[in-house]
Amino acid sequence: MQSAESPGPADPDWQPELRTLRYFICVAEEKSVTGAARTLRIAQPALSRQISGLERDLGFPLFLRTPRGVELTEAGEILLARAYAIMGQIRQARHDVTAHADVPRGTVVVGMPPTPGEFIAPPLLAHIKAHYPEIELRFVEGFSRELERWLSNGEISLAVMHDAPMQDDVQVSDLLVEQLYMIGPPGKLEKPVYTLAEAVTLPLIMPSRPNFLRILIDKHADALGLTLNVQQRVDGVWHLKALVRQGHGFTMLTYGGVMSEVQQGTLEAVPIVDPRMEWTLGIATKRDQRRKRTIQIVEQAVEAIVGDLVRRGIWK
Repeated sequence: MQSAESPGPADPDWQPELRTLRYFICVAEEKSVTGAARTLRIAQPALSRQISGLERDLGFPLFLRTPRGVELTEAGEILLARAYAIMGQIRQARHDVTAHADVPRGTVVVGMPPTPGEFIAPPLLAHIKAHYPEIELRFVEGFSRELERWLSNGEISLAVMHDAPMQDDVQVSDLLVEQLYMIGPPGKLEKPVYTLAEAVTLPLIMPSRPNFLRILIDKHADALGLTLNVQQRVDGVWHLKALVRQGHGFTMLTYGGVMSEVQQGTLEAVPIVDPRMEWTLGIATKRDQRRKRTIQIVEQAVEAIVGDLVRRGIWK
């Protein structure tokens, strides 16, 4: 382990062993060499030598000792992000090798937002287990910017996301066009519909920019010369909904974002009209991945699940 002193010049032809990167990730996550050694089931001195060798090869310290363990340096933060991407690509490589077998098998990593993921993930897993037991699903939760980055880096196989990126190497299939709703505690929304001009005057709890939904709402408000009456900024959908449930204000979300709460009677959703603000939910895949049978199977299953929810009037 290193102090603030630089280990020396980096080798321009550096090619680390994957085992060393796995060790580094574990130390970074555990924030402790001792804890990482226990998790990895190797001797602590051996692990320390691996990390020291990695720092020496790179020419920068990756960790700083603290009274409670270790913390990443700026160089360490950069390496950790790259190491995660490398490991994700390796997992995807295994899937690529197995994807063309006669029996669909392999790992498909599905990235989704928290909502609508809670309505898609359970029936999707049940369907794949029942009909394609050789396919392993892995679910990753994230928002649009994260999903876009993970898809681009090859860390996920497909992404269910709003406003999927329009890129030459990405293919997008639309699932549905969602309307934005005014969201409040039960009984607190006094109108059957709200115009945007009416909605922006209410005390609002909203995410801050560059949240994609906030950008969409601001775009429509700016076009009408309106200013949102934002009383509280919250950059997390669960915290946002919790504050609305407790009567701290109102917000604007898609119906899919509050389906559970509306069904449970803890939130109310009323359409916003004039203008009708719409947000397209779709499935995004890399074009070089979409031809793989396993990804096609999962994509078709997601389309069927969402279509069924829409037909039954659960998802509006």
